[in-house]
Amino acid sequence: MRRKKIPICLSLTILLVFLLTSVVLANNILADQQTGVSINKAVNYLHSIQNNDGGFPGKAGGPSSMGTCCWVIMALEAGGEDVTSNTWAPTGLNPINYLSNLDNSLESTNDYARLLLALSAAQQSPVFQNINLAEKIISFQQSDGQFAQPLLKENGFINSHLWSILALTSAGCDIPNKESAKKWLKDRQNIDGGFGWAEGIASDSDDTGIAIQTLVILGEDPKSSAAIKNAINYLNGCQDEDGGFNSGNDWMSSGSNASSSAWVLQGLIAAGENPLGEGWSKSANNPVSYLLNLQTSDGFYNWKSDVISSPATITAQTIMALAQKPFPINIEYCSKNESLPSDKREFSDLSANNWAYQPIMNLVKAGLLSGYSDGTFKPDNSVSRAEFTRYIVSGLGIQEIKISEVHDFPDVTKDHWAYNFILITAEIGYVAGMPDGTFNPEGKINGAELATMIVKALPTEKKAQLKDGPFWYSGYVELAEKNGLLYPDFQPAISTSRSQCAYSIMQLRNLINRN
Repeated sequence: MRRKKIPICLSLTILLVFLLTSVVLANNILADQQTGVSINKAVNYLHSIQNNDGGFPGKAGGPSSMGTCCWVIMALEAGGEDVTSNTWAPTGLNPINYLSNLDNSLESTNDYARLLLALSAAQQSPVFQNINLAEKIISFQQSDGQFAQPLLKENGFINSHLWSILALTSAGCDIPNKESAKKWLKDRQNIDGGFGWAEGIASDSDDTGIAIQTLVILGEDPKSSAAIKNAINYLNGCQDEDGGFNSGNDWMSSGSNASSSAWVLQGLIAAGENPLGEGWSKSANNPVSYLLNLQTSDGFYNWKSDVISSPATITAQTIMALAQKPFPINIEYCSKNESLPSDKREFSDLSANNWAYQPIMNLVKAGLLSGYSDGTFKPDNSVSRAEFTRYIVSGLGIQEIKISEVHDFPDVTKDHWAYNFILITAEIGYVAGMPDGTFNPEGKINGAELATMIVKALPTEKKAQLKDGPFWYSGYVELAEKNGLLYPDFQPAISTSRSQCAYSIMQLRNLINRN
């Protein structure tokens, strides 16, 4: 049987496609090999500058820096290293030990987010010196969905919003008020498609690259999202002939630099773009080749081809980009271990047969309650007075209440994770302090206290029915029971559990919504 002849023009077309495909694959393989060698060299450089306290300096020989150490931890984990291993404990102290031994100097929202990203990347607890970083960041969320601290004048800070969302995701937390958080971010996109570090500020490529990663985390589909497409178009205009990216704003846009190129590269990868493809190649250069060409013989990466600046931080940022790890660095680990509860994922210790299953999951899906980073909910755990203030503030959506100084408590400092929650509930009269003026945030809330707080949150006409009784809490318990707010087997003197609190808060939400 004779084979049909393929027309010469078709034969040439097939051959050309085959050759082009082979060249692309070969280039990708070569780029991967070069990238692997480059990352190993950079990791060796970071190893050479690690200090005896386990931390990392901005440059070799300097003192360790908390910020630098956080970026390096993320970079090392992105490069396949285990920062808790003996390899990274030259004198018995590893980078996590360094962070744990620091005095708490966290202040800005970005400080909290960066530390949480680092700890999560290393699969560590989100609790830092008795502060649950995830809970703290959640407490910063405003009524419009933005994550910021108004007391620090962070209103309108886009970067604090971005890093908060990425950090919470890294810790396995659902994003509270997710749709509001996404809308707030999309509403701050500039007309050119980019994002600045704050609203009203000119776009820059760094924040735009991070914004793309955040939009993807918030559920935007890169294939159909106008916001992401416009952001990518903006970034295309920031690319230079050397393949790298300039910062994209007037006062710093002179030439490509490593930081901008790294953030953009991670954004492109998160959006499903091929940074080695034709669309991101300029004069045979692309973002990956640009970053590779910045590496010095010592292993660190220059900020620009002829400019050394913060070599440890720049090297950390570049490693993450070359490793093709968008933020959060540990997102694959979170997904693989199902530690992100969602509509399709449930907690390992909470079955559908649990009496409080539905109210718990309703609050979780609304972004008002979350579990732990190990994928559990711990429904029987006792709830502290501080934790319950978060339940009620988040559950009723009253984060926007203004705080006055007269409700301060000596045992609730500004760095306490529940500071805002406690002062908001005190401001509107839901809670009161102890007789000595303290709040006792770690004390376990009992049934009587829970009943009192939820009754105080009732509509005015409901609270008007409050009556006195033999005990200070009798009237509150009676009114709470009358309105169906008490959990089964309620006992006023016994500490409440997470499931019991969730049940009562959900009942309160339902009652308020009906009224």
